[in-house]
Amino acid sequence: MRTWAGLAVALALSLAWACGTGPARERSGPELARRLGCFACHAFKGQGGDGAVDLGGVGARLFPAELQTSLSHPRQRHPGARMPSYAYLRPEERQALLTYLAGLK
Repeated sequence: MRTWAGLAVALALSLAWACGTGPARERSGPELARRLGCFACHAFKGQGGDGAVDLGGVGARLFPAELQTSLSHPRQRHPGARMPSYAYLRPEERQALLTYLAGLK
């Protein structure tokens, strides 16, 4: 009887994980950029939108603190920006996105 109960718990945890109700899985910076729709407006390596600045070289143009401000409070850097705030991202997601953008040199 205990074996079946243990298997049932393991199965429930596995299903919860697979369905996304378990612990949040880590996302990479490029995956986050795609999921958040960054490339709908920003271009990179000749692909993406043209409604905002090209992300190529953004890591060389902006300091990490400036990138952070651009993500969390975009209108502080550019008052007319239409970019949404990504302040709601979990800290590890925000860091992954910042690391990715800072590496685009």
